[in-house]
Amino acid sequence: MKITPKFFSLLTLTLTFILSTGLSAKSMKEIDAAIESSLNRFTTEIQGGDTYLEAARGILVIPRMWKAGVLLGFEFGEGALIVDGIKIQYYKALTTSVGLQVGVGSKDLIILFFDDTAMDNFLYSSGWEVGVDGAVAFLSRGAVGAVDTNTFKDPIVGFVFGQKGLLAGVSMEGTKFTKIWPDTATEIDQEQEAIETFNERVTD
Repeated sequence: MKITPKFFSLLTLTLTFILSTGLSAKSMKEIDAAIESSLNRFTTEIQGGDTYLEAARGILVIPRMWKAGVLLGFEFGEGALIVDGIKIQYYKALTTSVGLQVGVGSKDLIILFFDDTAMDNFLYSSGWEVGVDGAVAFLSRGAVGAVDTNTFKDPIVGFVFGQKGLLAGVSMEGTKFTKIWPDTATEIDQEQEAIETFNERVTD
């Protein structure tokens, strides 16, 4: 089969649609557990990690962001924005790319907001894309050392790390974050089932 730009476009749209329907969605309990694990790894493996987290106004955690692809690549993950220790909104992250890329893998993504305006722009947007709606300064191994939070010049700082620690040369350009509400469908189904059960008892 001949691979054409039109074919790539259709494939990209199809994949985006499939992922956006929530077929890969996890439960809130699963997401929360993965977030805690990711934060523990961050503070353990990243020098000065605790200081970064304490200085941030908001912490966006997307744990276990999966990457796969051959001709069409994509990365997908689910997590939450944490403010003052509370998960105030859940998100899914999606990145798509075209080109020869073979293999699968996962990584954790943590984005820290050090500015209230930057965080509000993210929180109140209907969809927020890296490089379009805001710039994220991703730190590499060489940039992480003795941490002085008073010298932070970037309102949004990101960390990407895997099994071997912090990953270098990562930009996550084009990654889009969209709000999700885990377990909503399940709760609606349970509520509807309870109503139907009640109605059956009344009619009997």
